[in-house]
Amino acid sequence: MVEKVDNEGAIEIHRMPVQFSAYHAVLEPESDSDETPALLIATHGYGQSCKGFIKNFEPLRKKNVLIVAPQGVNQFYWQNGRPGFSWMTSHMRDYTIQDNVAYMGQLLESLRERYTFDEKRVFLLGFSQGVAMAFRSAAAGHIEPRGLIACGGDLPPDVHDVLFRLEPFDSLIVHGTEDDVVKTEKGEQCYSVLQEFDFPVEKHFFPGGHDIPEDVVDHIGDWISARL
Repeated sequence: MVEKVDNEGAIEIHRMPVQFSAYHAVLEPESDSDETPALLIATHGYGQSCKGFIKNFEPLRKKNVLIVAPQGVNQFYWQNGRPGFSWMTSHMRDYTIQDNVAYMGQLLESLRERYTFDEKRVFLLGFSQGVAMAFRSAAAGHIEPRGLIACGGDLPPDVHDVLFRLEPFDSLIVHGTEDDVVKTEKGEQCYSVLQEFDFPVEKHFFPGGHDIPEDVVDHIGDWISARL
């Protein structure tokens, strides 16, 4: 289906959805547990790749968690000429959000076909730009999270506007107190807004910058384990 989405004078801009390849990295559980694994879908930040990002969460394999990191479909040459990936820009923002949310829904369906995991223990985690992606996935209804971890990001306005109609889910706000990319105030605002809408929310602010250190991954793992 082709639809006109913009025009400037004689120039018309049309949108035509097409099939394309999207990629995701997977780490399967490394646990002796007889219980069905939980699922963690972790969305990376600007310029990162799924392969590089998922390595942060390898310790969670021992907690009986299936870890999946989808890769943003926007690709470009990043630092030192290596490929980088992102979720979106301001260009055709609303349509890109629709495409990304549909991508997350399709990913979940694909995972159901290939892996066994507990549908009632699906967690979303986002870092930096990926935080907005995690919140949007939850708000769209394709993924009903047991919990959501927001690391070094903020709550996007389009999700803020629909929080009133969402079933509250457990949330953890993680932020470095010396983050100079996404200021700590953004994490505080996210925490306060979720409280306002009666979401069960906790925060973990650590001495550090715009990253997810190993000890913070341990804290995230403990937070997830408490909800298994």
